[in-house]
Amino acid sequence: MTSPARDSAAATDEMLRQHIHDIRGHLSPAMLRADSLALSKDAHTRQAAQDILAALDAATRELSAMRRLLSTRTP
Repeated sequence: MTSPARDSAAATDEMLRQHIHDIRGHLSPAMLRADSLALSKDAHTRQAAQDILAALDAATRELSAMRRLLSTRTP
């Protein structure tokens, strides 16, 4: 039988995993749009798209790191 604290921690971890998943889902359309803008003939637009993609990549790396931290937590 698990303790209420363990049940609560497991529920919190699951909620955090779901939030991480949802945030990645919110970022996906921005990534797709920036990918499209990166194909522009205009150099300024291409550079702006690359800056946006770099920021989005950094955010998704941080979310992946958060998920890995959740996976390594001990009950």
